[in-house]
Amino acid sequence: MAAPKSSPPTSSANEKRYPRAVAVRILARVLSDHEPLDEALAAVSGEVTPEGRAWLQEVCSGTLRWKGRLDQAIDAIALKKKPTGWLRRAILVGAYQLVGQDRTSPGATVSETVNIIKKKEGEAPAKFANALLRRIAEDAERWRALPFPERGKPESDEAASWASLPEWLWKRIVRDRGIEWSRAYAQASLERPQIWIRGRDAKTPPLEGAEAGPVAGSWRSPPQSSGAVHRWDGFVEGRFFVQDISSQTLVDGISAEVKRACGSKTPRALDLCAAPGGKSVGLAWSGIDVTATDRDETRVALLRQTVERVAPEVKIVPRAAIDALELQDLVWVDSPCSGTGILRRHPDVRWLRQERELASLALVQLELLREGWSKVRPGGFLAFSVCSVLVEEGADAVARAGLTGATEIKRWELAPQLEPYGDGFWAVLLQKS
Repeated sequence: MAAPKSSPPTSSANEKRYPRAVAVRILARVLSDHEPLDEALAAVSGEVTPEGRAWLQEVCSGTLRWKGRLDQAIDAIALKKKPTGWLRRAILVGAYQLVGQDRTSPGATVSETVNIIKKKEGEAPAKFANALLRRIAEDAERWRALPFPERGKPESDEAASWASLPEWLWKRIVRDRGIEWSRAYAQASLERPQIWIRGRDAKTPPLEGAEAGPVAGSWRSPPQSSGAVHRWDGFVEGRFFVQDISSQTLVDGISAEVKRACGSKTPRALDLCAAPGGKSVGLAWSGIDVTATDRDETRVALLRQTVERVAPEVKIVPRAAIDALELQDLVWVDSPCSGTGILRRHPDVRWLRQERELASLALVQLELLREGWSKVRPGGFLAFSVCSVLVEEGADAVARAGLTGATEIKRWELAPQLEPYGDGFWAVLLQKS
């Protein structure tokens, strides 16, 4: 996906269209205040134009996606004068544009970055940044296509910087998946994600120019689509919703297996972790009677918005109400997890997630697996999925749950470097004896 063009020489108008100083502030909220990128962007949306918001989304996401490798470039050139704080974040934004964007004017990018640094930090830091960014610009292709460090251990901090991942996470992925898989995963995770949509009509594109995908009803958004999704033609009418192709693959595969087992009967399904609603809608559009809930009450509003627009037949119930439900043909537990499979779409997860959180997430996954299993009728199914590539959150989590009478029907392992090149997921469909 081509990146937006970089800004021309600085002017007050260009500062509104390309609000570089705001981008630096957003990075501080994410990296220093540990605020999710979506929330940081929303907090400043009233300060910038719609075009400026789109530019911020691209530049802040890209900078976080490439941050590890950009840090390596900055430190290699700066040597002992490594910049910190606001200055480093300003340089990171410029460095991303030089290395990670494919239609950037290097001269304009360096000039704009130096100008905001001069205003904020003074003449000397501006001269330092100018020299550093010009060196990065001259060698941008090398940093963009940086080869994997062959010397030393594959789980070294140098390898983690190449992968643009925290060292702890890189080590775990290498341990679980091996070096070749991990290298391919890290490289694919530096790319911008494709925008996939699920259309109500599997034969007619919901958007002009949309390309049909590998799953019935899946469509790749046309390149010319831009701006906020809720402004696209057909959004309000509920003709489509945004859903990554990996999620669509799981919905398609799981609903097909359950419908086949139920024959002429309409299957009943409980989506136990439903927000923001894509799985519930996908199951309903596949002909399944869906009840949806979520343990996070703050996310139920997102679930309700999605369902009301595209699938009002989905029943939303409070979390406490599921005890009164009849046993289900399918219970889907799309569990909270580390989010290590969605680093392209949510690059802030790389730097926000902490290793110590995995233990508490494991307890949540265990609780949800056992709760979901208790709601499955004999002969029915439990689907368990995590948007993670860590084994302890997938196969190991199911093994720890010790579900009595469970037979594995099908397993999915999806990753950005593997067809259909969507988010990373691990999922399994279990049948209850």
